[in-house]
Amino acid sequence: MANDDMIRARGGLLPVDYPFGNFKKSYYRLTTGVAADNVFIGMPVDLNSSGRVTTALAIATSATTLLGAVVGFSDTAYSALPTAMETTTAGAYLPGNTDAYVLVADDPNQVFIIQEDTGGTALAETNIGNSVTMNYRSSSGDTKTGYSTIELDRSSAGTGTGGNLMIMNLGRNMNSDGSDNAVGNYGKWIVRITNHRFASAIGQFQGGNPV
Repeated sequence: MANDDMIRARGGLLPVDYPFGNFKKSYYRLTTGVAADNVFIGMPVDLNSSGRVTTALAIATSATTLLGAVVGFSDTAYSALPTAMETTTAGAYLPGNTDAYVLVADDPNQVFIIQEDTGGTALAETNIGNSVTMNYRSSSGDTKTGYSTIELDRSSAGTGTGGNLMIMNLGRNMNSDGSDNAVGNYGKWIVRITNHRFASAIGQFQGGNPV
């Protein structure tokens, strides 16, 4: 059966144990002057030279350094959600130009699950170990659900060594019709950040050959 397209409902780069298990996460303040970009759950982020979080919208760029992915938000007093998220008409995301902290899954060894896109040839288990980049689908996130719309760019698998992620395994998800996640359109994959802000770049594979 076909894999569910979860990009709007629960998309982005998500820690494997989230939201049911425990994983390392830390609060970081957004950039000085406040980032103009909306911030969504599952959005990859990095740190600037002042130790503040910046959104990584140019994520398809080769060898992009990443800190992790957003998993939550707080006001600047660490006491509640940012005011901009507390109104009855607010979406479940942090609007741009909001002074706040973001909670980031920032362990260099953290693994994530992410959905692949539909452009080019579908990923296969032979792509495990390959470097791969990510792309946003039309916009950086869904303003109703609050989740990022970033996906694996499957056409980039095995084409170089500058990818943001390494493919670790096929995700063990179940689709809404009861079938298992499988290779093909909207497949879910376990990945790890290759060039983490707090660690050395990990070895990658290009077309199945170690580099």
